[in-house]
Amino acid sequence: MKKLILLRHAKSSWNETNLDDIDRPLSKRGIYSAQLMRVFIQTNYKKDISLIYSSLSKRTKSTCEIVFQNKIKINYDKRLYTFNHQDLLAWIKQEGSNNQIFLVGHNPALSDLIQHLSRTKEEILFPTCALCEIHLNIDSWNDIKKNSGEIKLLQKVKNLKNYNFIK
Repeated sequence: MKKLILLRHAKSSWNETNLDDIDRPLSKRGIYSAQLMRVFIQTNYKKDISLIYSSLSKRTKSTCEIVFQNKIKINYDKRLYTFNHQDLLAWIKQEGSNNQIFLVGHNPALSDLIQHLSRTKEEILFPTCALCEIHLNIDSWNDIKKNSGEIKLLQKVKNLKNYNFIK
């Protein structure tokens, strides 16, 4: 069995319209949400995470810095700056070596990947700073395919009991 944990970056800011997409920073709400998600991940995954893979966008890097506080090794990979779930599948097949992959990235790639892997018929909504854990009944990451996984957890930051962001 393999485990795939996906974290969407926290809410980005659109205040600086002249920035390229890859350079957009987190908004105040994004920073707040990442801090809350840090507590959730530390509580529920503290011993399970030894390596993180992330897009190299400014907002994913900032999310990682807040959530993981430089306590876990993070590999930033330009191939993870994608909005296409097929790119993520190809990356997983190529790079997956451990029984678990923890990936920080972007929509619609992440929500489409969850939809592709799960047997869920209803549309998957994966807002900013949400986390999804998928268990895959496969022996090798090369075997990953449509409907090969089961969603074990879909945690939206706004559903955490302490969420109380006020603009």
